[in-house]
Amino acid sequence: MRILLVDDVQIERMQLAIRLKQQGHTVEVASSGREALELYPEFNPELVLLDISMPDMNGFEVSQQIRTRFPEWIPIIFLSSHEEPAMIAKAIEAGGDDYLIKPVDKTVLSSKLVAMQRIAFMRRELNQKTAELAKVNKELEKLASEDGLTQVSNRRYSDARLAEMIAVHGRHGLPLTVILLDVDNFKPFNDNYGHIKGDQCLIAVAQALTQLFTRSGELVGRYGGEEFVVLLGHTDVKQAETEAKRITQALATLNFPHEYSPTASHVTVSQGIACIIPKGRELPDDFYTIADKALYQAKHQGKNCFVISGDSE
Repeated sequence: MRILLVDDVQIERMQLAIRLKQQGHTVEVASSGREALELYPEFNPELVLLDISMPDMNGFEVSQQIRTRFPEWIPIIFLSSHEEPAMIAKAIEAGGDDYLIKPVDKTVLSSKLVAMQRIAFMRRELNQKTAELAKVNKELEKLASEDGLTQVSNRRYSDARLAEMIAVHGRHGLPLTVILLDVDNFKPFNDNYGHIKGDQCLIAVAQALTQLFTRSGELVGRYGGEEFVVLLGHTDVKQAETEAKRITQALATLNFPHEYSPTASHVTVSQGIACIIPKGRELPDDFYTIADKALYQAKHQGKNCFVISGDSE
């Protein structure tokens, strides 16, 4: 175990430290309560052996400080020459777990350490299981919020984030932009190149969008099928226009071939943009409806373009 030994009497401290090290423990010694509290967080002990009678802070005060400042429970065994029941009771009330009478009997000490070591092993196993569980939960959370094909946010997570953004932007009177994107002429792409190539196309578009929008307050999600959504916080009409042009340019640079498209020789998208200063009571579908109408207009204007609808000019 990692044992923090706190005793202001040097000879007793040294003798006990040697005995503990001989039993295979890692020992950090402190000659005062204040020194012990300074060493504690970095050493991260699994057991504290704590003298009661010390000049600057007595053992009771040190124990109370440990319990207050370091919430993770670590066994504390008090060391004292006092045998009075009232003293033992006070030690337990101060946060102690056991009490040994000085001079400490070797056999008693060894037995106590065996018991404490069992606790330390259980704590290590518990911490390991907790860490593993946290990792699994993180992976599950990712799976629950991520589109399996494109690795961007799924519709459920995008809706939840948009609802949060509506509330925040409404509270502060800030413009919020939602861009719905639809891959142009995707059916002829799938029909002629096949669905595997179609999946590769969607992945490429998703990656291009993800590289564009990496700042806090920006989110890229898959809306459904060949449609994507981009959420842009603190974004007015002028900024939304700039971002839409960036998207068009990014796909031109990507230059993913689409020889069956009447629009261009590469994969393009049409964009419908809702740019609104919300009141905070709107639903995500309110934004999607506005953006979808603008997307419909962009499709009928020849595709590979964008239409903005909003009230934040």
